[in-house]
Amino acid sequence: MTVATLRLELRVGDCPSLRERRRRLGRIAAKLRRYFNVSVAEDDRIGTPTQGALVAAAVGNSRVAARDVLERVADAVAAHPQVELLAQALHEV
Repeated sequence: MTVATLRLELRVGDCPSLRERRRRLGRIAAKLRRYFNVSVAEDDRIGTPTQGALVAAAVGNSRVAARDVLERVADAVAAHPQVELLAQALHEV
């Protein structure tokens, strides 16, 4: 079994407050959990309302399976109209 994590740094457009950013990222995280069956959490270390980070984790029978799921997650977030994907980092354990 392989555990893989994906960190996505995002720009959230037109967010006046941290609360609004958290609400928008929370909606995206819920959709990712539902469609891809991955664990998703917001990383709160970024303190600006217009930038945020989501971290997703997946477990697979092989490295390829775990990477494939997280690559599809990254593609889905990149296609989301409310956010812009700034950077992504994939790590395997």
